[in-house]
Amino acid sequence: MQDDVLENSQQITQELYKKSLEMLIQRRRVEQLLHSISEAIVAVDVEFKITLFNKTLEDILGITSENATGRNINELIKIRTEDNESIDITKYCFNKSEGPVIRSAILSGLNKEYFVNIKFSNVEKEELDPKSDECLITMTDITNEKMLDRLKDDFVSVAAHELRTPMTIIKSYLWMLGSESKGSLNDKQKDYISKAVGGTERLIALVNDMLDVSRIEQGRMDLRIYAIDIKTFMGEIESQFRLKSDEKGIYLKVEYLSKVEQAYADKNRLVEIFVNLLGNAIKFTDSGGITIKVEDSDNDAIKFSIIDTGKGIDKKDINRLFHKFGRLDNSYRTVAEAGGTGLGLYITKNLLEKMGGKIDVYSEGPGKGTTFWFTLPTKQPDTGKTEEVNSIVETSRSLSD
Repeated sequence: MQDDVLENSQQITQELYKKSLEMLIQRRRVEQLLHSISEAIVAVDVEFKITLFNKTLEDILGITSENATGRNINELIKIRTEDNESIDITKYCFNKSEGPVIRSAILSGLNKEYFVNIKFSNVEKEELDPKSDECLITMTDITNEKMLDRLKDDFVSVAAHELRTPMTIIKSYLWMLGSESKGSLNDKQKDYISKAVGGTERLIALVNDMLDVSRIEQGRMDLRIYAIDIKTFMGEIESQFRLKSDEKGIYLKVEYLSKVEQAYADKNRLVEIFVNLLGNAIKFTDSGGITIKVEDSDNDAIKFSIIDTGKGIDKKDINRLFHKFGRLDNSYRTVAEAGGTGLGLYITKNLLEKMGGKIDVYSEGPGKGTTFWFTLPTKQPDTGKTEEVNSIVETSRSLSD
């Protein structure tokens, strides 16, 4: 009897040993795979102490896995945004949402900094012990891609600067020809010059938009933020666009839904925003007209709504509007008639966000008009770091000051 018990005990021990050995082999295999993978990988427990630290991360930070294991992750891994704001990556661990991601973060390494995309995954072990759950953090190096983007932006900026001067000279000479100061022109010649001037103006607009995009993406967009008297400003805008709306036979009116006084913005950039939004509204409205509604909004802001009775936008296309070259034109004819660069709304969105506002759009569909609305703060906004946005705070109560 005792022999049978001993024999069974030996068999159980052998089976347990085999299973443990298999698990150890599998664990070592997984560790070897993680050790050699090109992404930087780290895992933490529920107390945010490091449980896994692969070879790629060892090379980046200049610390061995043995020295890293057991230490708090915030002691070793320093992450910040491109705006130089620190990121606490523990806030993204054990998140209930599906696979949170941080894009274009900056990881401080031993000898240099890296741009990384960071993905978080939860490893749940509730069947063993809820406290044994781990968070797996994967950091993908995108430094080369970011450097290529910057080189592209630098090239676009230089090319646009070089193009703007000759295009302005061409436009000036065309204007002198059209003025007939050096001799009269026949109708056909005048038509040719008019078309050439129009083409030149579109090229200059494209160059200016490309420069604005380059400045925005490099964090070099200069803003002059100060208080603007809303009614005075809107009076200037209304008179500026009245001629264009009258030419198309459509109405243009401004309605004040509440008492408004001032908002903080860059005056010249705010004019550009209205040129963009009102220009589009007039361009795509053939009957009816445009109403600009101005009212108080939540969180110390003023809301501007530009409501037209024009062609409208298909709901599936709305998400494309605020991206670079986010045109909705589907034919050569439409592009030729509408003109534009496809950069205006992208620039508008970025300018408003830099000034502390936001923008959105609503349309019930094709043929049912469109409403663009945006907000501006009524208090001096925080425009960000001074090295990125050089804000000059002034006080003004008039658009013409």
